[in-house]
Amino acid sequence: MSGTNFGYVRVSTGRQDMGRDAQRRALETAGCDEIVEEQASGRKARPALAGLVERLGPGDMVTVFRFDRISRSVADFYAIGERIRGRGASLRSLAEQFDTSTPMGRAMMGFAAIWAELEVETTRERVNNGLAAARARGQVLGRRRAIDTTTAGKIKRRLDAGEPGKELAREYRVSPRTIRRIRDRETTV
Repeated sequence: MSGTNFGYVRVSTGRQDMGRDAQRRALETAGCDEIVEEQASGRKARPALAGLVERLGPGDMVTVFRFDRISRSVADFYAIGERIRGRGASLRSLAEQFDTSTPMGRAMMGFAAIWAELEVETTRERVNNGLAAARARGQVLGRRRAIDTTTAGKIKRRLDAGEPGKELAREYRVSPRTIRRIRDRETTV
């Protein structure tokens, strides 16, 4: 390889700093000349990756820790891979031991993309099965209500009697918006 070896690190949230550090260490060990980092969902716009691809020239390589750091969908993976290839550069994944600078790597690109999507779909299925099992056990999912119906009824009656909403919000430790929603209900809860 005669070009620059760029490493690309992506985490979805700021809470994944350990993931960021592990990716960075692996890319440094793999000999990346420069590492570009990004915090973004794999399914949304990734401006740092787009900028990196625009900088690529013939002989350059983009190295990632795993394929899912580049993309979470087959179509997007192919589009990015084609943009990289169109600039005369190649793509390498350390975890999947995959490198498009070789003929076998180019042939395996399709299989790797399908594998990445399979992993995402399997994870989604496990999450949905877990949620269904929790519902079957009677577990209530989702955000907990700020105010239960009994308390909301008390607040509604006090609002109807003319008490200020801001004071009620402070007293019940809820947002003024919660109090406005209770006030705007047509019937007493």
